[in-house]
Amino acid sequence: MILQRNSQITLSPQISPWLYWSLFPIHRIFLSLYFGKILIKGEEYLPEFGPLVMAPKHYSRWDPLLIALLSREPLFFMTNANQFAGMQGWFIERLGAFPVDLSHPSVSSMRNAIELLQDGKKLVLFPEGGIVRDRILRSLKPGLARLVLQAEAKLPQPASIPIVPVTLKYQPSANFLADVFINIQPPIYSRDYRQENDKKTAIVLTEVLENSLIAGLKRG
Repeated sequence: MILQRNSQITLSPQISPWLYWSLFPIHRIFLSLYFGKILIKGEEYLPEFGPLVMAPKHYSRWDPLLIALLSREPLFFMTNANQFAGMQGWFIERLGAFPVDLSHPSVSSMRNAIELLQDGKKLVLFPEGGIVRDRILRSLKPGLARLVLQAEAKLPQPASIPIVPVTLKYQPSANFLADVFINIQPPIYSRDYRQENDKKTAIVLTEVLENSLIAGLKRG
């Protein structure tokens, strides 16, 4: 897919349909005008139905807006709690974002994410825990993998939830008229990396995710 330039925090994730679908076309048009071009590769790796976790490299505050282009249905974002102040907080809370304290994730934040996946929703979780520009990728912790394993354990039927690595590159930088390259990597499934227990499985899944993101970033 190529697009070319021509209050108070509520912990329960929610989407305001009227707001989302009113802003969606404006959002797409704005991004196509702001950036020079947006090139997306690997869309065939995104399952159309059922739960999934997108795990993008986090380079810029533009990343969530660009990731939203990858889905025909609303995405839910696990978002740093410090982003929920003022008008911005009002909007993102009604567009599917829900807060997490990155230093001390609460049980309720994890429960929200797990329940979304149980309901077949699509979740976006930046595995680096914040914007990282001074290195290719920050070393990942197994929190994302553990969350997926917990969600899988609570599904009514045995299933493996896809983890989809996504890389974004801005050339020359994440500014006006920059070109954006979004590379979707093949999904990762826990069933392919099962170890003797969930703790070891989470460690292996995290290593696989990290290697996939690095490969995608090097590939461009």
